[in-house]
This record gives sequence, C-alpha cells and structure tokens, in this order.
Amino acid sequence: MKRLFIILSAAAILSFAGCEYFENSDTLNVSSFEVTLNGLPALPSSLTYVGWFDGDDIPATYLFDKDADANGSIFYKNDQTPLRLLDSAQIFYITIESKSDIGSPGFTPSSRVILQGRFTKGAANLLISENADKYSNAIVKYALDTPTDNPVENHFSGIWFVDSLDAGTPSQGLHLPELYEGWIYEGWIQLDGNFLSTGRFSDPAAADLFNGFSGTSAGYPFPGEDFLNNAPAGFTFPLDLRGMKVHISLERNDGAQSGTSPNIVIYSADIPADANHKQSYDLSPAGSLLPNGYAVIKVDLLE
Repeated sequence: MKRLFIILSAAAILSFAGCEYFENSDTLNVSSFEVTLNGLPALPSSLTYVGWFDGDDIPATYLFDKDADANGSIFYKNDQTPLRLLDSAQIFYITIESKSDIGSPGFTPSSRVILQGRFTKGAANLLISENADKYSNAIVKYALDTPTDNPVENHFSGIWFVDSLDAGTPSQGLHLPELYEGWIYEGWIQLDGNFLSTGRFSDPAAADLFNGFSGTSAGYPFPGEDFLNNAPAGFTFPLDLRGMKVHISLERNDGAQSGTSPNIVIYSADIPADANHKQSYDLSPAGSLLPNGYAVIKVDLLE
C-alpha cells in the first residue's frame, strides 16, 4: 500500500535528522517538491527567476528556472527530487538571473535574492524580507520642504521622508523592513499619470542615491528630493507638489540610482492641496500584492 505524507505535522516521525531511516527501509529514494510564487514583477526578456536549495551540508544547488506568467505567478513541481538533497536543504530562495548564464560552468546564484524562506517541518513561507510582517504597521511619513533651494523661496517644491520638521528636529520618517540584496526602495511623485523619482534607497535612515533635481544646498540626511533643476519633458520646475500623489515602491536592484516609473507600489498618499509647510503626513499601504510564495516537501513511503 502506498501513502503520501506531507512533511508538516508528521515531521516528528521522519524528522530529516539523517538519512539512515530511508537507506535501510523500502522507502523510495525520491520525493516531490512544490513551489508556488505570486506577485512577481515583470522582468526584461533576458532575465528569469531561478530556484535554489541551500544548507549547511550542501552548496547552493540549482533547482529550476522559469518565467512568471502574465499575473506574476510561477508554479513548479518536481516528482523526482532526490531525497538526499531535500534531507540537506535548509533554505529555499529565488534569484533573478540572466538567461545566458543558466547552464554555464560554475553557474551560481547572484546576490539578487527576491524571495527566501527557511524550512520548518518540510514547508517554507517565501517572503521578500525576513520581517515582511512589518510592512502592514510600518511608520511612513513625509513632509514638504525645499532645503536645497538657496535662497529659500519654493517651500512646496520638495518632498522628504522625514518627521518633526515643523518642530525643528528632523527625524527619520520611514521605518521599513530590511530588504534582501536583490531589492531596493524608491520614492515617487505622480502628476497626471507621470512619475518623478525622488531616488532609490536601501537605508531609510540615510540619504538616497539620487539628487539630480535638487538645488546646490544640502538636503536632509534622509530620502527625499527637491524638484528645482533639470526638469524632464512634460514638467516645469520649480514644481508645486500640493495636490499630487506620493508613493514608496519596491524595485529590482539593478544598480540604477533612480527609475522612470514604479514597479511594486507599497505605500501611497494624496498630498493635500492645502498642505502645510514642514507638517508631517502619513502614507498608507497601497494594497499591492507583495511577492510571496510557499514551498513544500512531500515524501512517498512504501508499506
């Protein structure tokens, strides 16, 4: 009689503490592995998603490569995964890789980790951050001010992700989860369907990577931008930001300092038409589907 066990609550019996049970019984030396991924961003045609096992007893081990469908989803199932490999696997993760590198000698995972999870009793939740649950209750604030304008004239032409400006003690306005290396945050202004980047950043407590629109004076040591110089086509600077939209997004970290449009918007707000200079305002979760997934090990036993 053949039975299929999912290594969840029954894991105490099998436990994967070692392979001795499987080597000295009639158990098949194969098992299956399933992965479901959702909310993945679209990639250029030259890139794809790659799944990997890793553990103390094995190096990073390539498992599959697949493009996401039009909904940003991937489903993968392998019914012939060697049990010895699953026995040693502690972590499963997804990276973004160049299709031309797949299958090349010495092919190893890049630093662009998108989702990752650690196996517990044969199952792993795959998340964009080890602290992904903090997105729903993160502190996300902004204020309108133009510190790089000298002399100060355009109070509403800059947006900075800071708090307590009106109290004279600027402090960190973003308290966001730390991302895996493959991701980066980016701030945005939206006007009539057009976007302007405030710059990309990994550390919400430090300045971002971009200041191409700002003036010559120092900005705040936090993410933000003044829209004073080098206006792109369709915009006129100085730009009065009142009545526009502001966003924080997640972006694939491709080394750029800024982008042209947001990928996965995670926080948004309408800037009040009567916004006050230096007053703190909140951004709210945008309701976008964050990349996520689930991986599960299944084992066939013969009795």
